[in-house]
Amino acid sequence: MQINIKHHDFELTPAIEDYAMSKLSTLSKYFKNGDAMLNVIIGKTNNHHKQGNNYEVKLDIKRAGENIHVHAVKDDVYASIDEARDKLDDELAHNMDKKRSLMMRIGRRFKNIIQRSN
Repeated sequence: MQINIKHHDFELTPAIEDYAMSKLSTLSKYFKNGDAMLNVIIGKTNNHHKQGNNYEVKLDIKRAGENIHVHAVKDDVYASIDEARDKLDDELAHNMDKKRSLMMRIGRRFKNIIQRSN
């Protein structure tokens, strides 16, 4: 899995980049081939009604036939990375469960067709 990190409206320190890489590299368990590309955009948001810094993390993952987008906004950049990673982990797990149940359903239908023909 290839991870591309970009920043917007603030300086991306090596500590933040290393933290994001270590947290997001654990998502490679969902990709057997390593053919996925994860684009990460970390930046400050411009909320006119809120005071202080709000950090937004956008994660876009692209692989064959599938695009997933999640984002998180928190007042701490590390917390926003964690929340976005958790959301993406939940979404990937959900998609894997959907694929697994689809394959099981197809297998059951195929088994019933074979049993009927015997």
